[in-house]
Amino acid sequence: LSILSACAEDPAPVNPRDAVLNAMTAVYEAGTLHQELEMSVNAEGQTFSFSGEADVDNEHQRIDMTMDLGMFGGEMQIVMDDGIVYMRSPMFQDAPTEWISMDPSKMDPAAAAQFGGFGAGTTDPSAYAGLFAGVFDVRASGEQEIEGVSTTHYVGTIDLKKVLEGFADVVGEEVDAAAKEQLEATVEQFESLGIDEKIPFEIWIDDEGLPRRQRITMDFGDLIPGTDEASMAMTVDYSDFGQPVDIEVPKRSEVTDLTDQIADVGGAGSGAYG
Repeated sequence: LSILSACAEDPAPVNPRDAVLNAMTAVYEAGTLHQELEMSVNAEGQTFSFSGEADVDNEHQRIDMTMDLGMFGGEMQIVMDDGIVYMRSPMFQDAPTEWISMDPSKMDPAAAAQFGGFGAGTTDPSAYAGLFAGVFDVRASGEQEIEGVSTTHYVGTIDLKKVLEGFADVVGEEVDAAAKEQLEATVEQFESLGIDEKIPFEIWIDDEGLPRRQRITMDFGDLIPGTDEASMAMTVDYSDFGQPVDIEVPKRSEVTDLTDQIADVGGAGSGAYG
């Protein structure tokens, strides 16, 4: 009887891939969350580091992010809403308004990725989770404490060629068409920069099945013009699931749309103003 009781108390082991997919689904089901990120880009023997934090409102599909531009100086605030990216920064000091904006759906994927960052305009949380539909070769790699929270560390790979094939399996058959379009645009941005195969990742998941940290690394050659080799590593910490957030979208009178100018210069348009 004691053996049977012990067996009943022990939960069935979770498949590592299922644990990762469930965690990413839980991210957008949480409604809101806070992110803190660290990113480093290595190119031609030089390293550029950036940091930032963001509030995410999954219900209204909005993101408000503040980035420290590191050696480039100053900060950049980025607000994403309804697929549009709004930015304000000292580098746009010559723009006629406080904010500038771009619509990634009207731009070449490489330009959108280089200027706005990977997934620019991807505000649909199910599209973000859908990126992990291409996850494979996942294994548990021990226990680790993240900001005082016990987690299980998983290591695996995302195969971009499998993302769109398995999208419905992750976010459901009834997913909104706009979400799939955003995911397709994100995959195109990766592919336009020569990242069309596999992306290593790590993720730390707590006892409630929520991700507490995620890290991806990528090698690419065309993100930074004029470089033969480049790589990026990005770490994102998650917290404050379900806590209230207040994201204000800039008024139209405060914004200059630079989509056409950025598209014309192929992603090097940060010099258009500033």
